[in-house]
Amino acid sequence: MNQPFRTKDFPLAAFLVSSGLALQAHDRSLGVSTFMFPESSRLHELVDEFYGFRALVNPVSYANAFRNLKSVMYSNTTDNDNMHNTARATN
Repeated sequence: MNQPFRTKDFPLAAFLVSSGLALQAHDRSLGVSTFMFPESSRLHELVDEFYGFRALVNPVSYANAFRNLKSVMYSNTTDNDNMHNTARATN
């Protein structure tokens, strides 16, 4: 089984969720959040778009993903199956 893609970059995580990727897990240790996504070629394409300043996403989807990830960060859960559904519903 592949290791998940991990990022501490909150805006990137929100972009990935708003682009339709499922948040696999979340870990918060010493006040630092790490977001985990399943490895895929699509994920790496989106990461390249994000860091290459070519990322395009619906602003409402991004804002919803941003809010939802914040709630994940500050809740006691480490896994959120609804993130994927929320992103798809707003696209």
